[in-house]
Amino acid sequence: MRTLLILALVILANFTFAQNTIEEKSFERKGFIFGLGMGVGSLSLNTNDTLSNSITATLPNIKIGYMLNNRFALLALLPGANYKYKEKDRGFEGFLLSGQYWVKNNWWVLGGAGLTFDAPAFYTVDDPKTAEFYAGVSALTFSTGYEVWHKGKFALDLQYRLFYGKSSIANNGFREGVSNMLIVGFNWY
Repeated sequence: MRTLLILALVILANFTFAQNTIEEKSFERKGFIFGLGMGVGSLSLNTNDTLSNSITATLPNIKIGYMLNNRFALLALLPGANYKYKEKDRGFEGFLLSGQYWVKNNWWVLGGAGLTFDAPAFYTVDDPKTAEFYAGVSALTFSTGYEVWHKGKFALDLQYRLFYGKSSIANNGFREGVSNMLIVGFNWY
């Protein structure tokens, strides 16, 4: 057991030193950005003081924007999470204006604010007039990610996203939610 532990520490030390000696290639980001993301996480919803927690999927998590320079972009972001309400699929989503900044060549942070949307999934809507579509002003997001692969104008990243939103619902009620998501992002620059 002791030999196995020493061997594991030696291998870990070699990987650590190897990470510091690898030269980072510069990746040019310019012009328009388009990104899609999909992932899983948790969604905590408070509907009229009734709390529910669930493991949920997130798709498509769209971002569209423009690079102002090689490190900073202004984006329109559409994050969200899916959940079940009265046995039907719904989305707790948002439309946010965001800024994305690359702290290092591959590591970025993003923050934004905007509108919250709480709506039925498009494939469950029979009559749009009775679809129970709700909106609210307070929506915030913070995310960070690391680009793990580049090829041409494409980058693949792994990201964590925190999304908070609150919407007004029928009968002067509210629905407030927080989602924590791990996402795989597909980005074109």
